[in-house]
Amino acid sequence: MDLPRVVFFGRTGADALAFFNLDLAAWRGQRVLDCPGGPGSFTALARAAGVESVAADPLYDLSLAELEQRCRDDVAFTMERLARSASLRPDFDLSRFRQGKLEALEAFLADRRDHPEAYRAAALPHLPFAAASFDLVLCGHLLFCYAPIADGGLSEQPDFDLDWHRRALAELLRVSRREVRLYPAHTIERCPKVHPWVEPLLASLPPGWRGQLEDTAYDEGFEGKTPMLRLRRDAA
Repeated sequence: MDLPRVVFFGRTGADALAFFNLDLAAWRGQRVLDCPGGPGSFTALARAAGVESVAADPLYDLSLAELEQRCRDDVAFTMERLARSASLRPDFDLSRFRQGKLEALEAFLADRRDHPEAYRAAALPHLPFAAASFDLVLCGHLLFCYAPIADGGLSEQPDFDLDWHRRALAELLRVSRREVRLYPAHTIERCPKVHPWVEPLLASLPPGWRGQLEDTAYDEGFEGKTPMLRLRRDAA
């Protein structure tokens, strides 16, 4: 499947816990950044679990009505593409996939209305946060996912090339005190492989950081392993 732009739809908080291999109880009282947050419900779920959660996305400067319309349009657009895609298993439940996006949207709109301070308009590779201002930084469905099609991603244009990935990852590491988790770390195809840019990105990590791939149980219609990339800063 290919996409001409980054689509604006989110995952439920439960989905995010699955693909980030995340136990919120372990991060209670800590500060977490979800970037890009999209119209997802992770931030609301994390706050309810006692985690100080902030989401960043370049579209957060739009009104609630504009955000809702953009999400609904992008869900419809993506569902049409997915219905014709050979990348997914025939038994994958697209109607359930769609319903999850709309459930996430409703939770996002309510939380954005009640806690606007938790949603910051910002885009990688430049974030408006001080260095080491979050304990954990999460980045879902952007890096690797929107690499050019020829490199295992979804993008019809070369905007998110390897140089952009290096700069984006450097920024995510800059604002984290302890960990960065990226999902997916695999190619976007029926039988995914570890994304070819994982190795060069790991090789260019700054001193004090180390990374490893972790398998996840998240199911988005592929066959085979769908790993997450976990990066940790060594203890001082």
